[in-house]
Amino acid sequence: MPYPLDDDTATALIALNPWVLTRSPQAPVQAAVEVLVQAEQARRGQPDTKTGAFLVPALTQGSLLKEEYDVSTHAHHDGWRVGAVIADVQGMINVNARFGFPTGDAVLRATVESLSAQYPGAKVVRIHADAFAALLVPTSQLTVNEHLAAPTRERLAQDVRRVLPPSTPDADVPAWTVSLLELTVDAPSHWQVLGPLLWAELERTHVMERTGRAQGLQRRRIRLDGAIPGPATLY
Repeated sequence: MPYPLDDDTATALIALNPWVLTRSPQAPVQAAVEVLVQAEQARRGQPDTKTGAFLVPALTQGSLLKEEYDVSTHAHHDGWRVGAVIADVQGMINVNARFGFPTGDAVLRATVESLSAQYPGAKVVRIHADAFAALLVPTSQLTVNEHLAAPTRERLAQDVRRVLPPSTPDADVPAWTVSLLELTVDAPSHWQVLGPLLWAELERTHVMERTGRAQGLQRRRIRLDGAIPGPATLY
């Protein structure tokens, strides 16, 4: 028997997600509860049902990188390092308009499957609606380099073409903006700090590539060792 919610709790739930009043007029409280359940499932690492990728909360709030911190901490002494190959599908609005939303969803899933096949052992995260990052984490034993962008795009086009109608001309096959990141974090205190840091750097890498302010492999290093700069480095 379902546990009944009092009016105050129901009102608080709806206040957290007021859009359910217009999108789910028949059962807004149930819709609000489902949103909370889905958010918790995402945090715990349940893949996105539409694409098969992990969702951002698994990275920023969950334990997606816990094992990676343990492995890297015990195996490396030059900082915790992760690579990322970010693939952003260009013009998804045109794909949906041309082929319909079911095919659009298939394009997104095929993008994730292609990244997973190209980078076995990587953890693929959906960082935006149409953008995905293959995280080349320590357990994958993969590293990022400046030559990965072109072959990644070519393989994506080959794999995604299979979910499009056979007569689709080349001009209607989606293209991808591919960004590359190598992030090193010096002396992280615990694994919980890694997800938000990586998320911020994925965002920055994606924006820098799309706006033309950076091209090729972007390398960044973040110090978390609590060291205070000496006089020579202050000026």
